Amino acid sequence: MNPITNATSAATQLSTATNVADAYGVNSQQTEAGKSSDKVTLSQSQSTRAPSSKEQVKDESVSLSPRAQRAQKIESMAKDFFSSGNFSTTDIPKLVQRLYQDGILSDSQLTRLSDGGFDIPQPTTKPEDLKSFIKEQRSELETALAEKGKGAESGAESVLIKLLDDAESVIDGMGNAQSAETSQKASRVSAQLNVYLRGDVELTQSSREQWQGLKSVMQLAASMGDNQQASGQLNSYLALGKA
Repeated sequence: MNPITNATSAATQLSTATNVADAYGVNSQQTEAGKSSDKVTLSQSQSTRAPSSKEQVKDESVSLSPRAQRAQKIESMAKDFFSSGNFSTTDIPKLVQRLYQDGILSDSQLTRLSDGGFDIPQPTTKPEDLKSFIKEQRSELETALAEKGKGAESGAESVLIKLLDDAESVIDGMGNAQSAETSQKASRVSAQLNVYLRGDVELTQSSREQWQGLKSVMQLAASMGDNQQASGQLNSYLALGKA
């Protein structure tokens, strides 16, 4: 048979087969299947897209824990009351009210503070800020310690100097009062100050008010922390009342 004739015959058969396939919709189904496949792929790509920045911010705000919210309130309180370094005993009532309104101190905590000797005397003189008071008292104690000479490092002056250093550290760290370390230190200083103020020590009215105000701030700081159990009073601090 003539090759050209064979090729023509084959082309005619192929055309006929294509026409038959079109007639029964085979090719159109394959085309639609391809389109359908494209649609599925597009849908999948949309469902796996990365969330927008706004959605991420929304998720983060929803997942903010009560502990984190409490920490933010404490930091804000510290900024408002202690950042200037001029906190005095007259500011304590406002501080207590702020802590109570923000939910940092509960009714039961305020009751425990009262039972533990929490007291804010009305100042009879113009109160100085607590950090200035700490600085003055530490200077006087260091002078007295130097006059006693060697062997006086274990006396009441040294104990009080360490107490004042710890109290100043707590005041400087009020924005982090929720930490266990700050809470424990505040509890310890509060207990030591309680022993000192109950002891047989001569203090002027103004000086006693400042010491009492310092103790009250330590009590508040201890109550704000995770560890709200006051540390036991150490026997070495009993000597403070006899200084």
